[in-house]
Amino acid sequence: MRILWLSANKFGYELLLESQKIIDKHDIENIETVGIITLGNTASTRMYDAIDPEKSWYDFGCPVFKVDNINNHISLIEDLQPDLIIMCGWRQIIKKNVLKIPPKGVIGFHPTLLPFGRGPAPIINTILLGVKESGVTMYFVDEGTDTGDIIGQEQFFVNDDDYAMDLYNKIIISGKKLIKKYLPLIAMDSNPRIPQNNKEAFIFPKRNFDDNEIDLIHNSPDLIMKKIRAFSEPYDGAHITLDNKKIIFWKAEIKELYQ
Repeated sequence: MRILWLSANKFGYELLLESQKIIDKHDIENIETVGIITLGNTASTRMYDAIDPEKSWYDFGCPVFKVDNINNHISLIEDLQPDLIIMCGWRQIIKKNVLKIPPKGVIGFHPTLLPFGRGPAPIINTILLGVKESGVTMYFVDEGTDTGDIIGQEQFFVNDDDYAMDLYNKIIISGKKLIKKYLPLIAMDSNPRIPQNNKEAFIFPKRNFDDNEIDLIHNSPDLIMKKIRAFSEPYDGAHITLDNKKIIFWKAEIKELYQ
């Protein structure tokens, strides 16, 4: 099975590292990573969670291709002849003419328990909306937004004191479990494929640059705390504006005042 990886963030790097461990231990036979496609410097897509500069996609010993938009490089993908594309940490919509290239399909990872939490900013929305149970879904990518058939899910709890990076680390752990469990099954064509129940779908709202601003007058202490947690690293931070200057809050706690 020839696998092409499509990723531009730390989550994808960690999952690729896990998959290589499985292959190197010979737990799976006849699997080859034929290439990694990532974003180049000219790409307009912003990645808040880009991999550590000391790490590199070249660490894996396979060809690395840097692109601006994956949909502009169909011939590259066709030349690599992948049986499977694994997409993890890629904030561009994949068009049909790319999806149809690999015979085993395109597999993605979404950090919610689909069909709940489809759509944008899953970590930020999970915290802002007060979601208590979340997880990672491994699924087949289709032309919809996080609507493809589910392969498997790993669940975790969201604590009241979890910040964005705490969730991110839980997501990495869950994603590694999914890769370890289901990659061998995919190679043998014996993986689950469960259609999503669209009646149970919940789509997260799109967030904009104003959402991380704290309104000290109208925002409740609970909402302020959620904003600080949700927009903390790797994001830009929640802030107030004072004397035309932006003051960013990375950590906070609610204290009871007694007289």
